[in-house]
Amino acid sequence: MRIVDTHNDALLRLRCPEQGLTDPARHVTCRRMREGGLTMMTFAAYTSEPEEFGSMLHMGLREIDAFYTMLDVHREDLQQVRSPEDLERAAAAGRIGALLSVEGGNVLEGDLHVLRLLHRLGVRMFGLCWSLSNEIATGCRDTGPEDRGLLPFGREVVRECDRLRMMVDLSHASDRTFWQVLEIAQNPVCASHSCARALCPDQMRNLTDEMLTALGARGGYVGVNFSHDFLVGGGLPPEHRATVDDVVRHIEHMAERAGVRAVGIGSDFDGIGRTPVGLEDCGCLGRIAEALLRRNWSEADVRGIMGENFLAYWKRVLDA
Repeated sequence: MRIVDTHNDALLRLRCPEQGLTDPARHVTCRRMREGGLTMMTFAAYTSEPEEFGSMLHMGLREIDAFYTMLDVHREDLQQVRSPEDLERAAAAGRIGALLSVEGGNVLEGDLHVLRLLHRLGVRMFGLCWSLSNEIATGCRDTGPEDRGLLPFGREVVRECDRLRMMVDLSHASDRTFWQVLEIAQNPVCASHSCARALCPDQMRNLTDEMLTALGARGGYVGVNFSHDFLVGGGLPPEHRATVDDVVRHIEHMAERAGVRAVGIGSDFDGIGRTPVGLEDCGCLGRIAEALLRRNWSEADVRGIMGENFLAYWKRVLDA
């Protein structure tokens, strides 16, 4: 069974990239990916709040450099993938595919040429914004009158992503941004790490049922996020923890709205605090498949959730 995770923040935590993914305190390590049977992991270059790095572009390039250093350290275990065909070659060589994404369009600093260079560097998924708004789009923290949606430069970015066949990621986008991107995007879009707002209405980061339905109807994809707050709500005492069953509950709800072929896994490991009980790190991902099978899901649908749905979505973007 292919296991694909469409978002993590391990690059942000790599303070010493030359040591690779070896810190046992982190959710994502090379050893745990092997133990969990992963086929592909998506590594996000996060670009927001750049005080430590001087500029958004500098921050993004630092994380992309960390990605390539990580690949050098783990050359026997990891292989960069820029297409589904690359993933097939990585699997044939016994390696885990490593997909590079960007979380936060701030990295462009208003220059569309940077987007094209990022594509040349191997970025294949582009998150328009983090939760804070930028010159591309409004983030999910801005609601009501402050939600300006997709900005003029953002329209150029979406059109260029379409031309480059780069996946547009709407996790962290505001409601208005979401709908405006769906209006102009020619290729299917995704929400790489999001949950269902109907099950957790206090989190604007989550997607409404209408969003999920529209995403599925457009051939898009959504990966369930493992954040405790997005699964069961914020403000709960520290001893309260979400569980694997809460993750499955969101998967089933999203599958009902978006369609069973539109849903997968986007853990957000190393970018979240409280993880679900039973899903403490990437070595535990197989437990989702076990839980779905116990709930009488078909093997074909479980294979879809665990990875095949994302790969089919990626092919739709490339074939658009």
